[in-house]
Amino acid sequence: MKRFAAFIAVIVCAAAGVPVGGRIAVAQPTPASVVSDSYETLFKQMFQNPSNLDVSFRFAEQAAARGDYEAAIGALERMLFFNPNLPRVKLELGVLYFKLGSWDLARGYFQDAVKGNDVPDDVRAQVNAYLAEIARRQAPYEFAAFVHAGARWQSNANVGPNNLIVRAIGQDAILNSQFAKAPDWNWFQLAALQYNHKINKRGDQFEIGLIGYASQQHRFTQFDLNLVEVTAGPRVAIDQTQSFKFYGIGTLAGLAHRKYIESSGVGFSYRTTLGSFGLAEAYVEHRSRRFFNSDDFPTASEQTGNLLTAAVNSELRFGGIRLTSRFGYDRNNARSGFDFNSYQRYSADVGVPIEFSVPSLFDNARRQIVLTPTAGYSETRYDEANMIIDPLVVRRDRETRVGGILDVQLYQNYGIRTVVTHTWIDSNLPNFDTRNFTVAVGPTARF
Repeated sequence: MKRFAAFIAVIVCAAAGVPVGGRIAVAQPTPASVVSDSYETLFKQMFQNPSNLDVSFRFAEQAAARGDYEAAIGALERMLFFNPNLPRVKLELGVLYFKLGSWDLARGYFQDAVKGNDVPDDVRAQVNAYLAEIARRQAPYEFAAFVHAGARWQSNANVGPNNLIVRAIGQDAILNSQFAKAPDWNWFQLAALQYNHKINKRGDQFEIGLIGYASQQHRFTQFDLNLVEVTAGPRVAIDQTQSFKFYGIGTLAGLAHRKYIESSGVGFSYRTTLGSFGLAEAYVEHRSRRFFNSDDFPTASEQTGNLLTAAVNSELRFGGIRLTSRFGYDRNNARSGFDFNSYQRYSADVGVPIEFSVPSLFDNARRQIVLTPTAGYSETRYDEANMIIDPLVVRRDRETRVGGILDVQLYQNYGIRTVVTHTWIDSNLPNFDTRNFTVAVGPTARF
């Protein structure tokens, strides 16, 4: 039961392909300590010989690295005065005006950069990406969606222990074979939607997120799951690199087509860029959760209580290496009298997306492929012993996760995703020692 509640939390937090931040990673100023001392020398040389384009371009690089975008713009615009046919200079000017939030000027330079037939392909590709981002940022709203469906097979679909010898009232007992671990497969459907309504040009907006998940088991129908979670609240921009958000949370989930959990809560998050490395978002959420008993889960209500979550998500890039991560802490307080369901959990998950493309078999385009090896670890420490299991042992679980995700683009926004995961839970109580190998595959759509 407790592991199944954790599974619900994982589905809620996944967000399944909806990005943490913007669609383009914008480089930030380099700290002054790493900028060459030749800045002042280049400045003097540029004014002594303004037609020397090499000096002007090197000065513009130094100025941009220092965060002095206006000086860099001035140097590059002087270069265009001497030679108007410099698409890469126009591209750089567009990028600088983009960083300053001057969308119209940035668009003008980007469009000029791709005029003519001799524009390098990499310049054209960058321009198209920035033009799409400008159009997105100037639109009155933003909308993103990820949809995924398919089939999943699990080696331990009923969360059975590794061994039939378990603990009961402090003694060894033989578990009935009908509760032993067993495989099963299911159909699943997942949708993650994000709508952001912009309030002003500064970057303030009202955000609404929706996650829906459903699965239908072939054999263990008591684990048929339906879940919907909604978050909504205002995001306030501090500047172009930082923002914070207050939001409300509502969750409803069912097991075996009976209500299992309903919860409401609040959250606060802070998002920031980390220089040129990427994005990070820290958040704190508090949920009041109510569990409901049913024929299949007659003691579910013992888990009713409050859940506090604090975590940091990040999307980083180091040269050609991309890294995603989540580090989290959960504090669950069950209602009085059921403290054996109260716990603290520490968790860490990382992924390393590897992106490449292959020629299409059907046309001249190339298809994008992303292979993401993943790994994670959690440690859960419970507050008190459960008298029914062992009055002298306080439960402690260690969970290890390894796997991978393979996303293959089939056509434009449509693809197919394969997820392979192997999970080990090592507990000091044999009742909760489990192993589970999972394979899921199905089509995806992104909008």
